[in-house]
Amino acid sequence: MQTSRDQTSTQFIGKGGCVCGSVQYTIHGAPLFRAFCHCETCQAYNQADYGDILVMRSGSVALEPETSIDFQFHQWPPVLSRGKCADCGGVAVEKISLPLFPKLIVIPAQTLRSQERAPAPAFHMFCHRRVSEIEDNLPRHTGYLNSQWAFTSAVLRGLR
Repeated sequence: MQTSRDQTSTQFIGKGGCVCGSVQYTIHGAPLFRAFCHCETCQAYNQADYGDILVMRSGSVALEPETSIDFQFHQWPPVLSRGKCADCGGVAVEKISLPLFPKLIVIPAQTLRSQERAPAPAFHMFCHRRVSEIEDNLPRHTGYLNSQWAFTSAVLRGLR
């Protein structure tokens, strides 16, 4: 039988932060899921063709110092705030506040120091906005409602 310490250590994912190191986080716990998001907001936020994201319960991420992050809402309704380092302007973390859901944190995979222990991506969403194709066999979700449903379904599965 595993002790609670053993369970925590097997779920440890890693550390990461912004480019300059002013924003740092430590992940203790398993992500709910990992996905590729091709929406235009993710493209702009990540300055890339897509966002490679890990969605976590907020209690699984120790964020230090949060005061170094400039959070902004980019779309209505204001449920997702995207954070950039106040010093270097680099991608940091995102926060999701959905009614009736626990608070979630989105970790851009590019901010992880090592992706060795991160889970493999599970699907693509907002593929109708893709700039380039990723060659894989993952499910692809196109359109706003289908993409939102894929995201919400993955959150619900991860929370169980």
